[in-house]
Amino acid sequence: MEKLKGLDLEGKKILDAGTGGCNMTKYLEDWGAEIVSIDVREDWQKDCKDMTKHSEFITGDLTDMGFIKAGMFDYVVCNFVVSALSQNKGLLISSALREFYRVLKEAGMLVIIDYYPFESESCPGPCDNIQVELWRLENTVSEMLGKGHLEEYPPAILEKELKAIGFSESESSILLQEVPWPIDLFKEHEETIKEDIDRIEEDYLRDALLKKLDDIMKKARGSVIRSGSIYELRAKK
Repeated sequence: MEKLKGLDLEGKKILDAGTGGCNMTKYLEDWGAEIVSIDVREDWQKDCKDMTKHSEFITGDLTDMGFIKAGMFDYVVCNFVVSALSQNKGLLISSALREFYRVLKEAGMLVIIDYYPFESESCPGPCDNIQVELWRLENTVSEMLGKGHLEEYPPAILEKELKAIGFSESESSILLQEVPWPIDLFKEHEETIKEDIDRIEEDYLRDALLKKLDDIMKKARGSVIRSGSIYELRAKK
C-alpha cells in the first residue's frame, strides 16, 4: 500500500492519532516529520519508544485532547484507528473528528486509513463468507459481554461528518482492493474470541458459540482468503 503518497511530510508537525503497534509513528519519523503520537494504551507506547528516536508519546483520549493546543499540526494521521475507537468506549466518532479539526493548523490535513465495512454493499472488493462469519461472531460475543467492538465506517459517511464539522474538502481512494487473511490472523482472532466466550456463564450458550468458532476455523484452514478493502480519506481544514 502506498500510504500518504504525494504528501510533503519532511519537517512537518504530525499527530499520529493512535500509536498502536508504532508502525505509522516510525514510518512518519523516517520521513523526517516531527511526531506526537497519542494512544490510550500506555503499555503499547513503552515498546514504541524503543523503536523511535525523536517522537513524543502521550497517553490520552483522542476524543478529548485538551492537553493539545489548537492549531498545532500540519497533519493528523489516523491509521486503522477510526474503526477501533469503539473498542475502548461507547463513543460517537464525531467526538474524535472534532478534536482532529481543532488541533490542525489552517489548511492542515486529516488523513484516515481504515477498512471498508465487511459487507458486500459497502466494500468495493470481495468479502469472503468465512472471514465475515468470524467478524460477526467476534462482534456478537463482544456485545454479549457489554464490550466495545470494531465499527467500520465507509468513507462516504465520514466525509459527510467531516463537512458538517467544518472541513473544506475531502476525497477518498482505495488503497488495497483485497486484504489477505492468512491462517495466523484467523488464529489470533480465534484466541481472543475463545477468551471472551469462556467468560459467558451459560453452559449451553458457551458450548454453542465454541462450536460455531470451531466450524469457522475448520473452514478457514487450507483456504486462501482475501476479504475486504482498505481506503485512504484525506480532508483539508
